[in-house]
Amino acid sequence: MSAEPSTESAAAAVDTAPVDGSGGAAVLPRTERELNAPSPLTLSFLGVVFLATFVPWVAAKVACNGREAPVRQPPELSLDILARQPKDAALELQQRAATGRYGEAAELARGDVARELQEAEARCQTEPAPCKELRARADSTTTRAVLVGRGPLNAEARVESQIGDKTERYVLQLRAEGNRWFVTSRVPYAEPLLTPVPVIRLTPQGSAGAAQSGD
Repeated sequence: MSAEPSTESAAAAVDTAPVDGSGGAAVLPRTERELNAPSPLTLSFLGVVFLATFVPWVAAKVACNGREAPVRQPPELSLDILARQPKDAALELQQRAATGRYGEAAELARGDVARELQEAEARCQTEPAPCKELRARADSTTTRAVLVGRGPLNAEARVESQIGDKTERYVLQLRAEGNRWFVTSRVPYAEPLLTPVPVIRLTPQGSAGAAQSGD
């Protein structure tokens, strides 16, 4: 025997059931158009939330990208760091000399090279025009170096500087003193910077004598 619904449940179902406009039986929506969800008001609220989030994000992104970043200067390195490796020492000396800073370049040299650089620095005091021209081009002067060979206490490197339309190349001999490398010879180099180093093949005397006796 089925249970009969209570009076309260029946009354609530009657109150909440949708009815048509004529006061007849409840009409349930059968299509999305009849359901009408989400309503235009809900869509309007979602659009407002989107604009309130998207517009500030775009404004912040444009403001961040449009701001000029501060110019960062390269850190000043000590001479101990610049002269720790022979290639670095050769590169630094040539860059300083190519930009007219002969006195600073002499700090990385020994012997005749140091004396020549100091004399060039003295000429800058009496004839400042050439040195000022080189120093004015410091930002556009580029230098590169190639380590040709290295031993425990000696090394050889090639350097090339591009000063405007002029190109300078040198072969540098370096010597180690403590934890630093210093340039002891600086000779102009006419060949391309990356010219291969000739390979010297040594033949033992015993092998050479055997070859001659066999002939």
